[in-house]
Amino acid sequence: MAWTPRTAEILRAVAAYQLAQEALAAEFADRWAEALAAVEAREIAGSLTELEAAYVAAIRESAAASYTLSIAFYRLVRALETGRVIGGPGYRPGASLGPLWADFNTLTGKRTGTGPREVLPVDTRNPFPAADLEREARRAEETFLNQVADRVEKHERERPAREGSAALDDAGLVAWEKEFLESLKTGGSGAGGMLVQDAGRDAVQLALQDDPGAIGYFRATDSSPCYFCALMAGRGAVYKSKRTAAFGAHPHCHCQAVPIFSRRYQLPDANDKFARMWRDFGGGSLADWRTYYSDLY
Repeated sequence: MAWTPRTAEILRAVAAYQLAQEALAAEFADRWAEALAAVEAREIAGSLTELEAAYVAAIRESAAASYTLSIAFYRLVRALETGRVIGGPGYRPGASLGPLWADFNTLTGKRTGTGPREVLPVDTRNPFPAADLEREARRAEETFLNQVADRVEKHERERPAREGSAALDDAGLVAWEKEFLESLKTGGSGAGGMLVQDAGRDAVQLALQDDPGAIGYFRATDSSPCYFCALMAGRGAVYKSKRTAAFGAHPHCHCQAVPIFSRRYQLPDANDKFARMWRDFGGGSLADWRTYYSDLY
């Protein structure tokens, strides 16, 4: 008897996975905000070493959780869609939908589904890439340089002209410092949160390229995607090739790549909505689409 994809369960898992990945980015942002709050604006230039260490450590911890979650998600969705289990990190002999759901529920912190304990056939291939810790650390350091250190340097160059003879409690000077700190928080959390989720997105993208059972992916969006992400979600499934291996996330983006393993997959309602919007748009430049989308959404 052919396996029937458990579509409703897959869509529930997709929604829970997306929220969990978004929560990991938010946890990182909270840690970054706490690190910044512990330093006065006038002292940040002398605290960059400590801030960088906190920034990189927070990214690496949340990125590791994103990576582990993505593997559990991939394995669960694959089993729900094909009735077969894939090997690799986290695989336990005698796997069934029950333990796969339990692992996923533990990592998301939400009881999204349960399943029977009938042992499923196993594909022993391990398609999951090992976490590249050196690359992740390098990207985190480069992001800190661009989003924090360079901004601090610019801020310090401007400080003498701003301060002049103004008192330290001058309203304009206070507002300037506040805006500066907010830019560090927003820029650092957006770019760092992208790296956190990229750990999981990259794991999924590379796994489906190396998994003979995978045929592609679709883009699942958050509740309020930008015009570009809405357009990408609206195109539906992207079938795997070297050209489609890159996902294309951006700072503050919470979109996720959802692997598909058969032609009988179903897209979330949001993807269908954005596809209809694109059809109603009728064609034009990306700038035109941005205006059209902004007026409607």
